[in-house]
Amino acid sequence: MYNGVERRRYPRANAGFLVSYKDMYSDSNFNISQTVNVSQGGMLITTSEVFPIGATLKMLTFLPFFSERVNLSGKVVRQKEVAKGFIYETGVEFTNLEQIIFEKLGEFIQRKPR
Repeated sequence: MYNGVERRRYPRANAGFLVSYKDMYSDSNFNISQTVNVSQGGMLITTSEVFPIGATLKMLTFLPFFSERVNLSGKVVRQKEVAKGFIYETGVEFTNLEQIIFEKLGEFIQRKPR
């Protein structure tokens, strides 16, 4: 466990939500995956493809504090291969988070163990 100075802007919590994702500017279909963790600034998801840093993803998910599907977008800020040529952890920074989602996400994270 990292014990240094916290440099993240927002605290994160482990959370496994189903998420559909795709490159916003491609004609590809959505892929289904899962979040690893989430913060008010973004999420870490597992993906089966490599995305360039700066790529914009469109994401659809259900959050436990909303009854409807949530549409999100974000830019890829980091990616790490975890299973050679098969699975990648992809860090996505939100670019369009609505204020109500931002606030509810913050409340959810405060209640979750980190």
